[in-house]
Amino acid sequence: MAEHEKLTFDELIRHWAKEKPDQVALEQEGSALTFAELEDRSRKVVAMLRARGLEKGDRIAWLGKNARHYFELFYSAARLGIVMVPIGWRLAAPEIAYILGDTGAKLLFIDEGFGELADKACGQMDAAPPIVDTPTARAEIAAAQPGDFAAAGADDAVLQLYTSGTTGNPKGAVLTNANLFSLRLPAEEAAQPWSSWDEDEAILICMPCAHIGGTGLGIMAIAAGIRAIVQAEFTPDGVLDAFEQGITRLFIVPAALQMVVQHPRAKDTDMSAVKYVMYGAAPIPLDLLREAVQTIPGAGFLQCYGMTETTGTIAMLPPEDHALDGNQRMRSAGKAVPG
Repeated sequence: MAEHEKLTFDELIRHWAKEKPDQVALEQEGSALTFAELEDRSRKVVAMLRARGLEKGDRIAWLGKNARHYFELFYSAARLGIVMVPIGWRLAAPEIAYILGDTGAKLLFIDEGFGELADKACGQMDAAPPIVDTPTARAEIAAAQPGDFAAAGADDAVLQLYTSGTTGNPKGAVLTNANLFSLRLPAEEAAQPWSSWDEDEAILICMPCAHIGGTGLGIMAIAAGIRAIVQAEFTPDGVLDAFEQGITRLFIVPAALQMVVQHPRAKDTDMSAVKYVMYGAAPIPLDLLREAVQTIPGAGFLQCYGMTETTGTIAMLPPEDHALDGNQRMRSAGKAVPG
């Protein structure tokens, strides 16, 4: 099967483990996992989930900040067609309880420091899922015995993200393997420069994983077979550190972009590796955009418009429409992406 035909997490993880086994797949705070190690670890996560009685179509939830552990769980569950539900860690206990109840989650995985909030949320439910903290999960993964499993198909659901409208409770947008990976095919066929990736690229994940702008970057990384650097949450210093680590791409919202380019460290930080800065999710003042383009002069800027339901970007303003003197196009979300 040609690389561009791969439309599932299982196919992609197997592919990259074979093609670039020693290249880093996921990294956080200096702790890295290569694609070969991801394949091995993922099989153990699959075995752990199966040992707990989970099967295709079941939901598992994550309550915590961004973590390499979250992406290991998400990628691995997706191989089985078990659906990951990342929950915003700033939500109140009743809101978390609503999402857990709405999904019928069979397990709630929690990051360090979220035990009290998880207990409070589950205490408000008639049928709460078991809570699995990170040390417990890691111990079970280490002890698991991987074996053969039936991989999920392109049309099987793998991710359920909650998105709020103007009224009522948030709605769960259910996304399949094909939803998440299909749009890259016409983009590659259109030969847009930002749709191709070099071997040495790295992408920064600092936006919240409970949003498509966070988890979507991890999906982008596994699709392209490049290094994903995970940070627990956005901080200006963290982004500047990532520039110095050699990240080539990131997605950032305008308010966060302003904090980065106006930080005292920005003028002394080496940003030469950055190829593309993707931004969106809110309007951006023209003065800020001009300042950002001047601060990161080697990067192409891409304004991205999308929704959770569309798995991210469906319209994009390309770098050539970003002019330092300003123009009307710079206030727009650009044109529909190929496909």
